[in-house]
Amino acid sequence: MGQLVNASNATLVVEIDQNRFVYKPITGERPLWDFLDGTLALRERSAYVLSETLGWDLVPETILAEGPYGLGSLQSWLTADVKAANIFSADQVPENWLIIASGTNEEGAPVTLAHLDDLRLKQIALFDAVINNADRKAGHILTTDTGQHFGIDHGVTFHEEDKLRTVLWGWIDEQIPVEWLNDLQSTLDQIPDSELNELLEPEEVAALIGRIQHLLTTRKFPAPSPHWPAVPWPVF
Repeated sequence: MGQLVNASNATLVVEIDQNRFVYKPITGERPLWDFLDGTLALRERSAYVLSETLGWDLVPETILAEGPYGLGSLQSWLTADVKAANIFSADQVPENWLIIASGTNEEGAPVTLAHLDDLRLKQIALFDAVINNADRKAGHILTTDTGQHFGIDHGVTFHEEDKLRTVLWGWIDEQIPVEWLNDLQSTLDQIPDSELNELLEPEEVAALIGRIQHLLTTRKFPAPSPHWPAVPWPVF
């Protein structure tokens, strides 16, 4: 039907039997210096597989499929808006929003990056720590008409080196809810037999296991690292 022209990689909108999907062919992926070529679609599928294994339903259904431009990821289309995070004038941050960073805009006026204080967003933040999401922009969080949040665009995830970069830093060092820790432990037990072993490199699966084990030990949300930018740019 068309192309999402602002995307970094080829991102096409297709319809199959009157159902709409986002199709990202591997042939349209731009090479990245730190990720293996031709693996972004596999990482999109991996994020969905892990979300389902956790039982969290945070990622729209995503499969690998042959399309008009070859093999790629095929994700169910969501009718939704970007509402979970935003940039405000410094004195206009809404109540119940968590402030992440402050700075100045192009005109030199003070502005503030903030996101909703929302339980499902908190779960997405933990999910990003698990998958090592290097690019959780505000525009990668979609909110449906019912107020349910979903994460999309998971092509730069699961790297074996720490790369967490997100706009969802509102819960640094907070305790992870016990039920989520239980989900992490259950997922850890399932990884040896998971499809993830077919989608990711062995060292990436090993790093995933290590991140889950670390979260189960600390039982806390992570803090930003001083070794790389903590917030993606542009924010949207």
